[in-house]
Amino acid sequence: METDTDYSVSVPMQFEQLTRELKVKVCTGLPSPETFQFLFDYLSEKARSMQYWRGGKQTTKEAPQPPSPFQLATGFTKGRPGPERKLRLEQEFLLTLMKLRLALLTIDLGFRFHVSATTVSSIFITWIKLMSKELSVLIVWPSRQQVKKTLPCCFRKLYPKVRCIIDCFECFTETPSGLDLAATLWSEYKHHYTFKVLVAITPNGAISYVSSCYGGRASDVFIVRNSGFLNMIEPYDEIMADRGFKIREDLMMHMATLCIPPSCASSMQMLPHDIRETSNIANVRIYVEQAIGRLKVFLLLKNELPISLLPLADDIVRVCCALCNLLPPLCI
Repeated sequence: METDTDYSVSVPMQFEQLTRELKVKVCTGLPSPETFQFLFDYLSEKARSMQYWRGGKQTTKEAPQPPSPFQLATGFTKGRPGPERKLRLEQEFLLTLMKLRLALLTIDLGFRFHVSATTVSSIFITWIKLMSKELSVLIVWPSRQQVKKTLPCCFRKLYPKVRCIIDCFECFTETPSGLDLAATLWSEYKHHYTFKVLVAITPNGAISYVSSCYGGRASDVFIVRNSGFLNMIEPYDEIMADRGFKIREDLMMHMATLCIPPSCASSMQMLPHDIRETSNIANVRIYVEQAIGRLKVFLLLKNELPISLLPLADDIVRVCCALCNLLPPLCI
């Protein structure tokens, strides 16, 4: 009888052991084995010639050497700078996805793949850098015509001019030891150490923009102004957000408009029209929450990110956003 852990510890983990589609989703976050194979085929050519991370000083000293035709054909890497590969490229790709999806400890991954924790770290850092660069093509800012062409019915009726929906999400980090870093990461909203990212999604739920990571103390408005998001805006665009994004004047400078729920004074009741407007916006803004929920399927973003991985936060978030864009649309 097949069990959830039907692989033997005497054999290094391989993709072939994920015999069912459910296991692929659970272990990698990808929707199917075909998606895994498509991504691996896309990345493998660059991966064969990449230089593995072995620490800042060692890596920058060594100039990568182009592989021979034999190495390209077989994946055999003898003669390249640094130690030979202990795993096949497909295993390294699987290891990286499992780290993102399951947030496994390096010791655990080393046990599963029969390599040292140091090798796991080197593989993960190297592949995350590669994937961040190569998969950025999956995060596309579509033209206004493309957005209108794929506009879901619920937007066509009430908000036909919406170009994107924006929101910030926060990811927990471990407690930093340095006081300066701790002050930067502390979030009064979450009462925890976090980093914050601005994302924009199209009306059908695809992630169309992702900012760099900011410390949890940064406000939503500061990130919008500082991240370069406003440079993406075109005249007559409509940007949907929640009440915390007080950026109406910023958008006016780009001849764009802000669509947020109406607010009222604390001593006054909302008018029936405002209640309907708040409900309508909430009904369509839910898709940005669902898109962020997809990102949090990757437990490395849902759990506390180790401080040692904080320098990779931009790359990790970008890779997870790109992988989420391989999923079906949230709204049609």
